[in-house]
Amino acid sequence: MRTFLCLPIDSSTRQALGILSEELRQLVTVRASWVLAENFHVTVRFLGEIDPMLTVELEQICRPVAERTTPFDLSIDRLGVFPSPARARVLWAGGEPPSDFLHFVSSINEGLTQLDFPEECKRPVAHITLARIKGRADKSIEQAIRSYNDRVGSTIRVDRLILMESRLTCRGAVYSPLFTIPFGGSNAV
Repeated sequence: MRTFLCLPIDSSTRQALGILSEELRQLVTVRASWVLAENFHVTVRFLGEIDPMLTVELEQICRPVAERTTPFDLSIDRLGVFPSPARARVLWAGGEPPSDFLHFVSSINEGLTQLDFPEECKRPVAHITLARIKGRADKSIEQAIRSYNDRVGSTIRVDRLILMESRLTCRGAVYSPLFTIPFGGSNAV
């Protein structure tokens, strides 16, 4: 099954980004796969295809990290692309990651190496994917970012980690939570 670790976002941020995403869709002229607002999340780590039995070990690795983590805020205050504007593959909304986020992601990644996941070398970026660019990047992406960058501005409270399964369908990805671990030592949801 195809999986990833993520941080959920609140409904008001989801709604605002959904409206923004619809407006950006009108400006971006390259072929892109737009993420449904109901699927917006902050990615911690894409795990890819895993054996379903691995979820037990993943929870054992993630639980102590999440339980040691105090809830924190993430600023979602800009638009950006990965890897660069000239070769854009992902259009996202995000912000400068606070030290709490960097430490949390680093601790999760450290634990994942114990399960033979490859070491993550890139610095984490606190982001919510809005679209995956399928065509060749053009100026419309940069223009959309410039035109709408001042429309992004919210803070989300991060208080739990979710392991999500992603099933690809003809209508897009369908996400199902496999486990949720609240931050700060509360019982799992």
